[in-house]
Amino acid sequence: MKNFEIKLLYDAVYNLCIEANVRLPKEVYEKLTKYEHKNRPQIIQNAYSACQKCRPLCQDTGQVVIFLEMGQNLVLEGEYVEDVINQAVADCYREKFYRKSVVSDAIFDRTNTQTNTPVVIHTRIIPGTGVKILLAIKGGGAENCSQVKMFNPTVNREEIFKFVKKVARDAGENACPPMSLGIGAGGTIEEACMLAKKALYTGEEVTTIEVEDVFEIKVLTAPTHIASLPVCVNVNCHSARHSSCTIEDGIILYEKNDYEMQSMPFIYNLEEVKTSDVERIKKLKHKEKILLTGTIYTARDNAHKKLVEILECGAILPIDLQDIILFYAGPCPTAPGEIIGPVGPTTSKRMDAFAPTLFEQGVLAVIGKGERGIRDGVYLKLTGGVACLVQDCIQSAEVAFFEELGTEAIYKLEVEKLPLEVGE
Repeated sequence: MKNFEIKLLYDAVYNLCIEANVRLPKEVYEKLTKYEHKNRPQIIQNAYSACQKCRPLCQDTGQVVIFLEMGQNLVLEGEYVEDVINQAVADCYREKFYRKSVVSDAIFDRTNTQTNTPVVIHTRIIPGTGVKILLAIKGGGAENCSQVKMFNPTVNREEIFKFVKKVARDAGENACPPMSLGIGAGGTIEEACMLAKKALYTGEEVTTIEVEDVFEIKVLTAPTHIASLPVCVNVNCHSARHSSCTIEDGIILYEKNDYEMQSMPFIYNLEEVKTSDVERIKKLKHKEKILLTGTIYTARDNAHKKLVEILECGAILPIDLQDIILFYAGPCPTAPGEIIGPVGPTTSKRMDAFAPTLFEQGVLAVIGKGERGIRDGVYLKLTGGVACLVQDCIQSAEVAFFEELGTEAIYKLEVEKLPLEVGE
């Protein structure tokens, strides 16, 4: 038996959070540099910028998921393991100005915990005296596109592959392509889902399925009941963020991720449109590309909900919505020396329930990612998952309304040459 100092767990998790948030794993970076995709220049340049700034690749610094393996011959000394892990994440997210995105209860109390905890922890006991930690950062946009299906056990592989392709097609731009997919099959339904998540980072690569906008597919399988075949597809964005380490004999050994990133600068040769040019914006055509300059306001899920609730009560809105542009976004906290933290678009479809009411109040256009289920107003699409590049387009920022909502507050932004494409 060996004593294990719990503080080592704190140090490891704290540092793994930083590594996963700001630096793409070497394997992911190399695949993305070779994958032909319209967003590749922005993705690679954003990865380079995030690494140089030591700031998050994406404003959605996600929910932390940890796969923890602990040797059965260890004697644990100190605080409770899960308390230590949660404290390490909370401290890192506060001190490094990462966005806190976890709410206290899924249904009954969706109040932000303001710590990005609790962490999702999958613990497994292994032989020996070592500890292994795989830490993943899972953003909401891609996670929401994941699906699970209970197949008939006599189904052929082609039916399973068809399901995998459907999940990718359904995800579309909502998952910030090009995507990676993790397939988990076997066990019972909850194990299939866990395997799919882990497959994203440790699974066996599948080369027999080709799906548009997917640069990587990995799979993990497990034994299952003779009557069952659960299959889960976990969707990940292009920033497949994870890091890992082992702890043995009091020493933390981090997985090597030391490689040279290349800058991929690009120049937009597009028309610059001012936000004050209302008539020009109204005449924008589908798939037209522009550079937007001027005043916009952020507003995502909870801000939309509050605005509509105020209108339903017959009260006066705190903001005049006539001819303004709303940016579906929630930035990272602002670090010293920054105008605003890394920021980018969230999934537009989630705002569909509120958008028509706000367009009736005079909203000119909205900025987001992915497809919408409505056709009201002007829709401007922004590349998802390139938060450091978007951050560089913002010249000033201030909280305008609903400060109590934190990252979901309404910010007034002055942007310069924000690259956008007109959606439907």
